[in-house]
Amino acid sequence: MQATKDEAFAKAVEWQSLSPVRSWVLAWARDIEIARRPDLAFRHARAVSNLEQEDPMIARDALKGLSTVLDEAMRAVRE
Repeated sequence: MQATKDEAFAKAVEWQSLSPVRSWVLAWARDIEIARRPDLAFRHARAVSNLEQEDPMIARDALKGLSTVLDEAMRAVRE
């Protein structure tokens, strides 16, 4: 997280824009939302652990599940 924060701030200076910092803050808040909610944390961990399964159906379902969790957390952050 520190590396992505540093990168966002460096881009903000380079681009003379706060957009990279805003994006980083949203991603940070999304990750905190996932961590603070056991249901999301469980679904997130399960999806991440299945992403590299050899069975393409399991990996595809994991990707879909991860996307759903990230979207749900982002909606909660933006409310």
